[in-house]
Amino acid sequence: MKNFLLSFLIISILFACNAAPKSDTTSNNNTVVKDSAIISGDQIPKELIDLNEKVKNRAGDPSVYAARAAYLVRHQNIDAAYEDLIKGFAIDSTYMPLYNSLADYHLMKGEPAQAKQALEKALSINKSSYMTYVKMGELFFLAKKYDLAFKQINNGLRINKYYSDGYFWKGMIYKEKEDTLAANANFQTAIEQDPDNYKAYMQLGLLAIPARNKMAVDYFTSAIKVDPTKTEAFYGRAYYYQLVSEFDKAIQDYTKVVEIDKHNAAAFYNLGILHYNLRVIEIAAANFNKAIENNPKYAEAFYMRGLCNEAKSNDDAAIADFEYALSLKENYILAAQGLDRVRSAKQSIKK
Repeated sequence: MKNFLLSFLIISILFACNAAPKSDTTSNNNTVVKDSAIISGDQIPKELIDLNEKVKNRAGDPSVYAARAAYLVRHQNIDAAYEDLIKGFAIDSTYMPLYNSLADYHLMKGEPAQAKQALEKALSINKSSYMTYVKMGELFFLAKKYDLAFKQINNGLRINKYYSDGYFWKGMIYKEKEDTLAANANFQTAIEQDPDNYKAYMQLGLLAIPARNKMAVDYFTSAIKVDPTKTEAFYGRAYYYQLVSEFDKAIQDYTKVVEIDKHNAAAFYNLGILHYNLRVIEIAAANFNKAIENNPKYAEAFYMRGLCNEAKSNDDAAIADFEYALSLKENYILAAQGLDRVRSAKQSIKK
């Protein structure tokens, strides 16, 4: 389970890292742009309301479209982001920040070649854009071309040595190279330059987990303060609490994850694990049910639900769960052992 949790966290954070940098501009509560953070029309985030207002009042200014596009890409609403980019380019096709947002759009769509073209265009317009150099470094990082990534990031930091994301991406390169000390130092510098750098807090938290360093809680808590709408920091803090056997706190944080994202199968699964270990079998089974509802191929959740059914002496249901876990995951030893155990128990009862 430990490896699974770490893998989930790493995937989540890397996905978050590919989002556009935070914009300091802000929009029209009459214009509701689709957003993963919006639940209903009266719950539009303030940042989006401010951005919409600026678009409404400054419709001929390309900067407002670039800012809102960056926000929309960051919240994975790429279709609406592209519409804003088109409007911005129609006003001024040489407005360089639009190309940075366009690169983020292509990165989110999994189109690195188009992202590189957008950044090259941006640098042809302004060779002093430190953000663009760092974004190019990010692109090379994602392609695992670390020397080229370092070169581009350092180009950006020579222009602006205070740019937080430059240190963040250097930290990511060092982390990939398994130089934990250098990675940690760069993430620390990133938050010194920008105390709201969510991604850097997340990485510091992840680096603290293997040693069970209690600073992990502080880093994840800082990330939550920066953006309480995201699940990764709650998940990371829950995982730390789970490792150090602070189960009540872990349950609270995993519960927060599923309140934010009701389809988060991994959080439901870990809530099930915690309740199972606390021998609260009915609640554990309910959480494994939720995990399965949201991921019907979740072999581990079927296995754990099988254990719950076994504990409740629901032998037929336990057998069905163990069999299905085995159908999903070949050579699943624990499921095979559970199946043999329950079948043997049934046979002995018949005798």
